[in-house]
Amino acid sequence: MSKILLINWRCPKNPLAGGAEIYAYEIFRRIKEHEITYLAERFPESKEEEEIEGIRIIRMGNKWTFNFSVYRNINEIVDKYNFDLVIDDLNKIPFYSPYFLKKKIPVLALVMHLFRKAIFSETNIFFGSYVYLTESLIPLVYKNNYFACLSQSTKEDLLRLFKNNKEIEEKIYVIPPGIDLDRYKPDFSKKRERIICHVGRLKKYKSIHHLIYAVKILKERNINNFKVLIVGEGDDKERLMKLVKKLNLTDIIEFTGYVSEEEKIDIYQRSLFLVENSIKEGWGLIVMEANACGTPVISAMAPGLKETVIDGETGFFYPYGDVDTLAEKMKILLINDNLREEMGKKAIDWAKNFTWEKSANLMKELIEKVLRYESSN
Repeated sequence: MSKILLINWRCPKNPLAGGAEIYAYEIFRRIKEHEITYLAERFPESKEEEEIEGIRIIRMGNKWTFNFSVYRNINEIVDKYNFDLVIDDLNKIPFYSPYFLKKKIPVLALVMHLFRKAIFSETNIFFGSYVYLTESLIPLVYKNNYFACLSQSTKEDLLRLFKNNKEIEEKIYVIPPGIDLDRYKPDFSKKRERIICHVGRLKKYKSIHHLIYAVKILKERNINNFKVLIVGEGDDKERLMKLVKKLNLTDIIEFTGYVSEEEKIDIYQRSLFLVENSIKEGWGLIVMEANACGTPVISAMAPGLKETVIDGETGFFYPYGDVDTLAEKMKILLINDNLREEMGKKAIDWAKNFTWEKSANLMKELIEKVLRYESSN
């Protein structure tokens, strides 16, 4: 049994945990062949150390200082627990473990997605430049490492970053997220309501304002026999709520705030369809959750998302930022019950291709490959 240190900004108990944390937790809690330690930032009222489903959680620093805490303490932690492998989650700001580690042990880089220029749609020029620069150092620090990424889109981004280096291409493996099909499933006892939903963190780069403007277009065309539920919390919420008020859409659009997983599943099961507007994702986890519940999806044709919708079968694509086309696709699914139901059936079948067990097995195979490679060199 090998000892593995997984470094991720947030643990699954963090109130701000998102897709990256779901991915890490769901996969690594299923890997029983190795001893997993999960290093993450502290949050209010969190314990410095605890165990969750067989995974040791160690917390230090906070959301502003965690990467610096890792830089300072990684060697002490590695020596204390005698780890055989370090897994760096390269999400926004990398941890650069290959550079900071004094002990020669393998590092596997886990990449949700690269922001690159998309970061400037989320934050100011100063922080955006900081993230862009830290990502630009990946080819220097991780040039000898294996990579696991969520989608072919992220693999292509990595290859561009490495200037299409053929050696690196052979070390990049795509391991998509899975779905808990025992929980995310249709409930045919519930009647579909005139609800369109958007689910996820409310961040600028998620481009939820595109959905709001599309609703405005539909209302101007006297198509207003529906409600929109914007589910989740985030620092873009205030701006979005002001926009809804400004466009006089408070009678149609409702912000639910944070909901439990059970409530989220219930919303999927009752909604006509989901809309996903993000400029970029590692993978459309929300898309697949909705599909598993029999809910079609209209999605922006964006990196990560373009691999999760079968256009015309499980939903529709629209060109990112084209709110007129988005409104037209929404209109089609609002008025065509038969098409929507057929897409819902195909969405259920499509979602069955993605399970956490399958993803965990792929990750186990890659971990074994990395350990074998290092032992032979």
